[in-house]
Amino acid sequence: MIRKLHNSAIDRQKWDSLVQSSPYADVYALSSFLDVVCPDWGGVVLGDYEAIMPLPVKKKFFLTYLVQPIFSQQYRIYSQRNVSIQEVDLFRKEILKFRFVRICLSLSLFDSVIQRHNFSLDLSKPYEDLAQGYSENTKRNIHKAEKSVQHCRQVAVDEALDMFFAADTKRMYVPYEKQIRTLVTRCQSESFAVSDDERPCAVAIFLKTQNRLCYLFPASTDEGKRFSAMFLLIDTVIRNYAGTQFTLDFEGSEIEGVRRFYEGFGAVGTPYYFFKKNLLSQIRGFLK
Repeated sequence: MIRKLHNSAIDRQKWDSLVQSSPYADVYALSSFLDVVCPDWGGVVLGDYEAIMPLPVKKKFFLTYLVQPIFSQQYRIYSQRNVSIQEVDLFRKEILKFRFVRICLSLSLFDSVIQRHNFSLDLSKPYEDLAQGYSENTKRNIHKAEKSVQHCRQVAVDEALDMFFAADTKRMYVPYEKQIRTLVTRCQSESFAVSDDERPCAVAIFLKTQNRLCYLFPASTDEGKRFSAMFLLIDTVIRNYAGTQFTLDFEGSEIEGVRRFYEGFGAVGTPYYFFKKNLLSQIRGFLK
């Protein structure tokens, strides 16, 4: 039996437990995350929570549609077992019931999709082995940062958030400040900052699940960019988590320079797929 449920009807304990115990414990699929970025979210549930998939539902007047929420890279079918082709097709059909869809999925469930890439690094090896996978450019930038800045340290959530918004000189995240602060405080997180003469020049806030660290909110000042401080910060995180069951999830980018930054630490790219469907073309602008 497969059911499409509003979040008010979902057993959140079973939902979150399945996400956390699945091979890809994405923070985007946790109920606490979804509540913030998509208050009307729902989910497709197979049996007694044998497999689930989030539905980022939005509503506007008489319309119900699916749109990938901010800060959420992709969704997938979460299960502790292999899901059959027939079961995958049941999930696919639930998505197709919506007349307007713009979502990113880990599986290519549809004929017409746009392929994108996520980058992640398995941290189960010792640090020495992981560091051997660094590019020469990455090693040079870490060395440059070590000579230029004072140190990298873990910081408390409130301090990290203040650093993050202070470093956002272009004010890109100001419209989302309330959402970001709520996400970081509701979800499990860890934060690191690099300082130059006691002044923070780079900060990154990682949202954390059972086996994944999501590099979701990084920011650097002009000095931090000049000193390559983020290279030192990521190297520190890798040192701290080397030899654990965690995966460092850099998220993805189709921007060449950002992609090289991730690959420079040995991160491996995996595809995910953007699917769009519009049977409401006459009111597309209204939905936006």
